[in-house]
Amino acid sequence: MNQAWRLQELERRLNNLLMVGTILEVDHAARKLRVEVGAIRTAWLDWPVEIGRNFRRWRPLRQGQQVVLASPSGDPAQAVISGMLYSAALPAPSDSPDLDLVEFEDGARFQYDSAAHESIAETGGSRITMDRDRILLESNGSTLELDAAGIRLNGARIDLN
Repeated sequence: MNQAWRLQELERRLNNLLMVGTILEVDHAARKLRVEVGAIRTAWLDWPVEIGRNFRRWRPLRQGQQVVLASPSGDPAQAVISGMLYSAALPAPSDSPDLDLVEFEDGARFQYDSAAHESIAETGGSRITMDRDRILLESNGSTLELDAAGIRLNGARIDLN
């Protein structure tokens, strides 16, 4: 083999070790993705997962989302998705270092602020706020607040059985 070819092959493999691509196709049922990196289009790749001791998380991914591909030995045929990136099309929903946040396309949000020790769940006109001292439920103008001082209920109409 000639030396120039070997150097070219080594450079190609090094360039392919880590690549940033875009999800091209999604098969939710099979949990597989195809990714495009420039002129390279991958075969169906396994879905990246989050599994812990006590949980499994389902995260439906979408076309156009940026991902990081790791290719053992620089071979894209062996690529795995090792991470995901924000982009101009899909920006981060916050820049707070204290906020863990899940935000959905319809505006629903679940967040925990570790500095304020406060958890908030919002969907439509309803919101639940919980911190170390109280729980506040709000829905379309009605409220229920629970804290050390007692329970306060406010609404246009209150029905008690």
